[in-house]
Amino acid sequence: MDFRKLYYSLADLLLPRMCNGCGCRLALGEELVCTKCMLTMPVEHKHDWRYNRHANDWAGHEGLAGVGAYTRYTHDGIAAHIIHNLKYYRHTALGPWMGRQAAQQLRATGLFDGAEAIVPLPLAPQRHRRRGFNQSELIAQGMAEVLQLPIVTTLLRRTGAFESQTHFSYAQRLENAREAFSLNPDVHPDEYAGRHFILVDDVMTTGATMLSAITAIEQIPDTRFTAFCWAWVYKS
Repeated sequence: MDFRKLYYSLADLLLPRMCNGCGCRLALGEELVCTKCMLTMPVEHKHDWRYNRHANDWAGHEGLAGVGAYTRYTHDGIAAHIIHNLKYYRHTALGPWMGRQAAQQLRATGLFDGAEAIVPLPLAPQRHRRRGFNQSELIAQGMAEVLQLPIVTTLLRRTGAFESQTHFSYAQRLENAREAFSLNPDVHPDEYAGRHFILVDDVMTTGATMLSAITAIEQIPDTRFTAFCWAWVYKS
């Protein structure tokens, strides 16, 4: 008799694990998100990452290598539930899992080609203390496992846009995030000159927050950057 399998079967019976995407019970062998959700959640793998809405909007940023996402964010959709469970219900195991899924699925598309390090967008210090973690950093950890790249958390700092933007209009989001990031004062830009970074965030709505991070990192000479979010509100 396989006692290990029996143990997990009994544990799952007494303490059933629920899918973070739809709330249904997970089957044995399923991890965090059920097979049905994984099959129905759209994966963004058919884009030429140089040509989409954000890449076109940000065409004047010469160091931009590409802009992409793992999936699409819709109100009350699977991706929204996963991100909500990570951020507000503290299901922190989701973060690295999300990063691994994204890197495994998108590595062959060329989105991450040439990258040398991963830079998760930082939270405001008071929000980080209150939440206890940075969801973008957790996603970056999973990506780093797959892509075998280092994570750099000391490059950027949050300087503005401390309030949640979920209730703001488009114009307010743009203004609120205009100067949300800067280079860390301890960073010497020449030390990172010529590097290619993947900037990582969990959700991209207007793109204003990511654009602020791009503007900050452009202070590094000859830098290249790929803007990546796990889910985006995408309109062609």
